Amino acid sequence: MGELRLSYPACVIAGKTRLTADDIAILREHVFVPGITASQDAVILLAINGSCSEKCPEWHFIDALTEFIVHSCYPQGAMDEWNADWLIAMISTRGVVNSRIELDLLFHIIDISKHIPDSLSIFALEQIRMVMTGDDGVWAGLRGSRQNGLQKADILLIARVMSAIARSRGSRLTARERKMLEQVGILTGLSSDHIEAA
Repeated sequence: MGELRLSYPACVIAGKTRLTADDIAILREHVFVPGITASQDAVILLAINGSCSEKCPEWHFIDALTEFIVHSCYPQGAMDEWNADWLIAMISTRGVVNSRIELDLLFHIIDISKHIPDSLSIFALEQIRMVMTGDDGVWAGLRGSRQNGLQKADILLIARVMSAIARSRGSRLTARERKMLEQVGILTGLSSDHIEAA
């Protein structure tokens, strides 16, 4: 119960260690003929992504999956709490994003959504905080420095989250967002009238 069972040919491709351009052609021809049209399609893509450790350069689904999640699912153009929780569950294990592709997906969704709940902004900021404090995470290998503390690459990602917060709530941070931004060393001395209770 709750176990994902993939149909043919997705099950065969998911069982491989190396994903090839031919595999992608097979998936497009037999599994994703009309594109990504249901949450089950997104689950299949993410399952294949997680099971194949080596991926060819043609393996890119971020735009298509973002389009489905943000623009096809309700509420269209935005992320609500339910969709954010689903996304977090699909791309992470125990609060840590699983792969670079999934981290890119997370930030692409944050970039194009008209609204994101604070659970998604906090989750994204947590990926940065974990690396800054020495914990593991995908971001650790991508940020260009293994040093603890805030780095330039961290600030660039934080700016993307802050932009999404501004689109979602204007200048008003939730208490949980404020706490996380303080933990990553961004906020100092912001007056309480810019905070909403979570």
